[in-house]
Amino acid sequence: DGSIDEGGDEDDDDDWTGSRGSGSSSKAVATSLAQCEWTKNKFGHGVFTGKVDRYGEAALASARLRSRNDPELGIDLSVGGFAGLVCRICSDGGVYEAFVRTEAFERLGVEYVCEFKTASKSPPSGGENRSRDKFSTVRLEFKDFLPRIRPQFQTKEDEEDSREALGKSGNIPKFVGKDIRQLGFRFRGQSNPLSWSSGFSRFYLALDFIKVYRGQPEPEFVYLSDSRIPPVVNDGMVKHDIKRLITNPIESSQHDVISLIDEKEAQKIRDREDRSAEETYYKYMGEEMIKQSGLSYTIIRVAGYNEKQAGTDSSTVRLQKMNKDIFPVSRADLAQVVASAILEPNACNLVLYMTKSQTRGVKDGYLWEKFARLKEKSKSA
Repeated sequence: DGSIDEGGDEDDDDDWTGSRGSGSSSKAVATSLAQCEWTKNKFGHGVFTGKVDRYGEAALASARLRSRNDPELGIDLSVGGFAGLVCRICSDGGVYEAFVRTEAFERLGVEYVCEFKTASKSPPSGGENRSRDKFSTVRLEFKDFLPRIRPQFQTKEDEEDSREALGKSGNIPKFVGKDIRQLGFRFRGQSNPLSWSSGFSRFYLALDFIKVYRGQPEPEFVYLSDSRIPPVVNDGMVKHDIKRLITNPIESSQHDVISLIDEKEAQKIRDREDRSAEETYYKYMGEEMIKQSGLSYTIIRVAGYNEKQAGTDSSTVRLQKMNKDIFPVSRADLAQVVASAILEPNACNLVLYMTKSQTRGVKDGYLWEKFARLKEKSKSA
């Protein structure tokens, strides 16, 4: 790695350095290229930007972090019940890595890495701002930081010793937030093939804040949302200028359809549809705010409510990941699901659809079992 000049005059800027390297791939060669810089934008955010070739990488690392009790050790974030990092960033939709270095890096060349995806936006047509960069908040749990060997070794023997040690799981403990000596971010060309342009992948990562959050066994927030929001919302589907969530391509051309009813009646229908579509848009924006807050949550999407009493028929409450066969639910059933979610660890950070089974006599378990199945599906997705 080679050091680069840092931007900005503030002392905080000197706590971070950028580096560029050829990557860890066996295909990487000495001619791999990378350009990067660490600057401050007009909003006071630190900005890590540049470009790398297909096998290149660029990294931003903090200065050596030291414990107040023992300067030889790194800082310990495992005390106080902390379970991970919350990062508020503005980026380009690329895939990045957060990495942590402990004494294992100095001894064995092993660091702990957590990969995360950033968000981007589609610039409005004809607008002055053509940027695709978008703010988002990412949660990086300590348990998701996995050990990875880095290729910087003085001799071949050192590299072999490190790989042998890494193969012995007892020598490389799981990362739980202890002994953090360096914290950094990395962009790798191989992780971002869709951004290759003229042989290079460009990247942009602005850091607003990095905080720690405490482990929370149950959801802190249960949010009732709209089942018309699809399981996956692509950036092009969110139209902030007209406050709509476009889930059907036909919607964009509905204004060209000829109606056989009079204009006054048509306006009433359009008003009802507009209010409904706008509500869906704001429900989705509410979901995004909760996800970016750093709080643990459960988001329950429903198609509507009715006044049936819980247990008045043999149909069961269904909790599912997809928005197929969604029917209105009773307020009593919804209250049971909300009350169960608040006390259920498997409901943490879940987005689900709630409906009622239309097949009588079919039972699919207690609510805690349904949350557990959804949590398992989310992990394997």
